[in-house]
Amino acid sequence: MHLQKISLQNFRNYSKAEWIPGRSFNYLFGPNGAGKTNLLEAIYFLIHLQSFRRVQRAGMIGRGADGMYLMGAFGNAEGTQLVRLEAAVSGEARKYKVNGKEEQDLVSYLGQVHAVVFFPESLRFVKEGPFLRRVAFDRAIAAENAPHLPEAREYSRLLRERNRLLKRGGDSGMMDVWERRLLRVASRIVVRRYLYLKSLRQLMPALCRRMGIDPSLEIVYRFIGKSDSRSWDSLLEKTGLGQEEKALESETEGILQEMARDVAGREREQGRTLWGPHLDDFEIFWDGRKAKESASQGEQRLLTIILAICGAESYKQKKNDDPIVLLDDLSSELDQSKRMAVLKYLETMGAQVFITSTERPAVGKNLEDSRIFAIEKGKITAP
Repeated sequence: MHLQKISLQNFRNYSKAEWIPGRSFNYLFGPNGAGKTNLLEAIYFLIHLQSFRRVQRAGMIGRGADGMYLMGAFGNAEGTQLVRLEAAVSGEARKYKVNGKEEQDLVSYLGQVHAVVFFPESLRFVKEGPFLRRVAFDRAIAAENAPHLPEAREYSRLLRERNRLLKRGGDSGMMDVWERRLLRVASRIVVRRYLYLKSLRQLMPALCRRMGIDPSLEIVYRFIGKSDSRSWDSLLEKTGLGQEEKALESETEGILQEMARDVAGREREQGRTLWGPHLDDFEIFWDGRKAKESASQGEQRLLTIILAICGAESYKQKKNDDPIVLLDDLSSELDQSKRMAVLKYLETMGAQVFITSTERPAVGKNLEDSRIFAIEKGKITAP
């Protein structure tokens, strides 16, 4: 799907705007604070109902306004399918519509269109703790596998209840009930993460080669809960070779149950659950070293872009649909050859791309199918 038109009211510094972007590459340039990133955020919010920044919905409402409204029309390449998304937020009230009909089921709304994003703070994905990596992978999985989102929420609910029981001393009968429920959902989440990462690994080497980059990126899906250094990759690759997803879930549930038995005593002492996917991590290695510790700023930026594009390619293959790609400040700390490699790959992929810069881009002949827009003080013009 691609964005055909977007309308904004009281979103950030856009009091009122309507914009028709190009089908392929859209370059947005203007001074800092003009609203370039805000426009990418508006597209992302309309599709995913959350910001890619660390802000709540109220933080996106324009200064002095009571609420905000966004509308986007999306179409496929053949022009045979049109989806109209609307999002209105005012205080605690929220209304989301698909093709004019108010949508109560957010899973249905969120399944209409997909967007992947790279922005400067994406480096937190590498630098910071495992929470951000779990969230990023779970969002990508949910885009391809709709049940993952509600089950991740259900896991969080069950986890809270189990922790509440542990803090109260842990009645054995009730603990058994909550643990069985938690084990079932936890095993599905772990297996989906494992299979998704396995599919990414199949895409990464070819993607890197096509971009002229040495395929030195590796990701290990590791569990926390034992003192050794084993990973879900090694466990499930060994025990689940050739098994179907349901069989893998059963195998994983058994492993998690063993973990739960091992830490039962410590759980009662600490009053919290010490096993499960809420503690897992995706360790990223660049050129054989932990990227968090040894990769430079430029290398971290490159590997996060590679992962974003790899996720877009995975979505395209699984859903037979093009995601929208949002690249905020692509040029920072990437040399010209790397930038062109990224853009050329996206061009062959056929995705609709939005790129921001503080300077007007010098678009060469290699990327002729592009449009340039100037952004200043919440106004969008085609110079």
